[in-house]
Amino acid sequence: MNREQALSKIKKCLALAKSSNPHEAAAAMRQAQKLMAEHNLTETDVSLADVMEASAPARLNSITPWETTLAYMIAEAFGCDHLSKSSRHLTRSRDLIRKRDYVFVGIGAAPQVAGYAYDVLSRQCARDRLTHIRKQPKNCKPITKTARGDEFALGWVYGVRSLVEGFAGTERNQHLIEQYMAEHYPDLASAKVKDRAKGRNVSHNDSWEGRQAGKRAQLNRAVGGLDQRGLLA
Repeated sequence: MNREQALSKIKKCLALAKSSNPHEAAAAMRQAQKLMAEHNLTETDVSLADVMEASAPARLNSITPWETTLAYMIAEAFGCDHLSKSSRHLTRSRDLIRKRDYVFVGIGAAPQVAGYAYDVLSRQCARDRLTHIRKQPKNCKPITKTARGDEFALGWVYGVRSLVEGFAGTERNQHLIEQYMAEHYPDLASAKVKDRAKGRNVSHNDSWEGRQAGKRAQLNRAVGGLDQRGLLA
């Protein structure tokens, strides 16, 4: 029996230890304690086993305001913590490429639902952002188009806030998540957000159009989801 199997069995025993039958409860507790001793596990280890991670791909390699705001908003709504993680991958053509993900950390199924929500909404936002960029005048500089697209996308994220918060409604177990983050990410540092719209020729109209587009975003409940809210589709 490996560590994960032991943790799973201990959790089942601890659940049985809450039985109204005193003999069943006592036997389950003894079995849980025996397994914990055999595998050198503590009550904290068992509690932290409920903390899960789920990753979703970032749309851009640089950390921009619209992406990090969307990730933060979704993490808060689903009772999760989150971080940005970069890695390098070797392609079949032997090229080294950089890949960035947002990692959601929370209890039970919440991180997976949050990661799925981020993937769905970031795709919609990136698509609408590109449409907005393509509407800019032909004589507009590429750097200005990028800035206007980012401003639009940030407005889009603010526009989708009520949809995300209304869909989620998850309670946050702050203490367990903080313990998990301290154990698994002790060297976590603040990342620098690249604001490509700062000082550029952008207007409130870019943000306003983004907010209106964000209000039209969709998160649908699927059948047979992870919990009562279901997966986002």
